[in-house]
Amino acid sequence: METDTANAMGLYRNAGPESNPADVGTGTGNMLYNAELSARTRYAEPIIPKQEALTKPTGAPDYYNYQPALPVKYSVPSAAKERLVARQAIRDAAGGAAKQNSNVIRTDPISDEEVNYLQAMQDQAELADFDRYVNSLVDPRKPGNLKWLMEIYPEFVNRRISQVHTDYEYALRNQMIDSWGINTFDDLHFKYLVDQNKIKGPSLETQKPASGLGYSTGILGPAAWKPKRLSGVRLPFASARVGAHATGEGGNTWIMPDDGMPLGTNRGMQYMASSIYGNANGDNNAQPFQNNANTLDWGASGAAPPDAGRAYETA
Repeated sequence: METDTANAMGLYRNAGPESNPADVGTGTGNMLYNAELSARTRYAEPIIPKQEALTKPTGAPDYYNYQPALPVKYSVPSAAKERLVARQAIRDAAGGAAKQNSNVIRTDPISDEEVNYLQAMQDQAELADFDRYVNSLVDPRKPGNLKWLMEIYPEFVNRRISQVHTDYEYALRNQMIDSWGINTFDDLHFKYLVDQNKIKGPSLETQKPASGLGYSTGILGPAAWKPKRLSGVRLPFASARVGAHATGEGGNTWIMPDDGMPLGTNRGMQYMASSIYGNANGDNNAQPFQNNANTLDWGASGAAPPDAGRAYETA
């Protein structure tokens, strides 16, 4: 059975006659502004320090942290700030009108709101300095440092973790709408703000499969997902995307070589399977380590120390 809105006359009856005065959408406009301000406040871009290491001052100890802190907000939009901007626009317009008519005198005293805002700016700048000081003292990646920091200054940690929550919320919501469409008014307005570049945020990424992998029955084979061991062992945080990390794909510039290390050679599955039967002549399936400028200095050609002993022998 058709509903009353399934035909033109049904729509006409449901809309009803125009009010007097006419509804010009003021309520909807105010609602959209408030929703936009709320979104711009929540998804305001955080302060992202430069990722390169800070310059170590001459004579400074090595145990200081010379890496930048994680992203965090120090300022967001607000209704008070919007009002100050609007007030300044009126001042500029009134000042231009006064110049055209010398008989007009208009006073504009400085308000407490402006003084309070200036003082709040100074407070936030001082907080940024203090956070930089704390970050130089503590590297939370080092064992034990995070526990100490949470006992002394937990807000430093919590504010930055809260930013992670906001980042993932934005990325997940945006991807779900892009994938499954707009299904609510909130989805519609959120996507409008994104498309109009009024709010910004990160995006989720995934590693793409090898070219053609999904178009061949080979993906069904048991060896399609066989793990491959990289040459050498990557150092902790080599694959990190924030803070100190290696350059190159997969952290391939922070490498501990295999040569001279326990069980560091002959790691191929076929080789080890052959060795069970005393015939270790199978495919080694391991690339020999090549020492270069991108690896740590572990001695010439990554050789083992002179006193390595049999613990380092793999024959």
